[in-house]
Amino acid sequence: MDAGNSPLRGDTGAGPDTSRYLDYLLTNRDFTAPAVAAAIGVLGVDVTDRPVRVLDAGTGAGGALRDLAGLVRRAGNGEGTVRAIDIDARAVELASSQIADAQLDHSVDLYVADLRDVAAEAAAAGRGFDVIWSADVVWPATFDDPATVVRDLAGALVPGGTLALFTTNYYRSMFLPGHSRLERLIRTASELTWGLPDDGSTHYERLGAWMRRAGLVDVGVRVFPVAASTAAEPAARAFLEQIVWPEMRHAVNSQGRAAGMSEADIARAEGLLDPARPTWVGADPDTFVVQPTLLWTGRAATG
Repeated sequence: MDAGNSPLRGDTGAGPDTSRYLDYLLTNRDFTAPAVAAAIGVLGVDVTDRPVRVLDAGTGAGGALRDLAGLVRRAGNGEGTVRAIDIDARAVELASSQIADAQLDHSVDLYVADLRDVAAEAAAAGRGFDVIWSADVVWPATFDDPATVVRDLAGALVPGGTLALFTTNYYRSMFLPGHSRLERLIRTASELTWGLPDDGSTHYERLGAWMRRAGLVDVGVRVFPVAASTAAEPAARAFLEQIVWPEMRHAVNSQGRAAGMSEADIARAEGLLDPARPTWVGADPDTFVVQPTLLWTGRAATG
């Protein structure tokens, strides 16, 4: 990406820049695909005599659909359906292409819907899901009260069913290795840009607590790290160049001073994040990224 095509060039608005949301969905899907596959691979379904019901709550670009369809095939009598929903029609259109490419038409039911409505309908009809998967959806940037959303999803499980909340753990990732102090400041600026709480019951790292409050049992967390050199992994480079570094640059411009960055810090960050500068981080052949993605799981009680 050159400076002239940067989506955030000259953008100093106080809020987040969501103009490249669809690009984010695609590049994030490609970059995190190994972690998503590994996370879904540890999920099990204890069903042997009926079709399995799986919900992909907030499918985005459909990055989990292939693996969720595989989960259905491995479980029960080998039959079942993945219901994939997203409130954004543009995301559903992207996911439909993923379904066609992976030849999943027979096992995936995809449509536009609010996950809260789908969960309420399933609970009211007594037709719960064996697995509910949701990735980077239930957090305070999307819902004012994410704990209530987790409770709604938990109520849409069959007894013994599993709620799987996957997070790419964006704010614990390494995007500027070798510049740790500056990266911590930029992370704070980004949190301010998105209006995220810095602690408390609605903090984005409270997924396990929300599961326990919803009455789920056997709550636990696993890490599925993604590490890649930008010189060797095109998906990692695309994710950083097209999404992450522009987002960081925007955060510096909009909330850097509020985050405690000095003028020297802001100048240094601009030098690292501007593709037109000789100090641009993307020109460093040793640049890499580490994303410690997490999978939180909890099970609906059977008694």
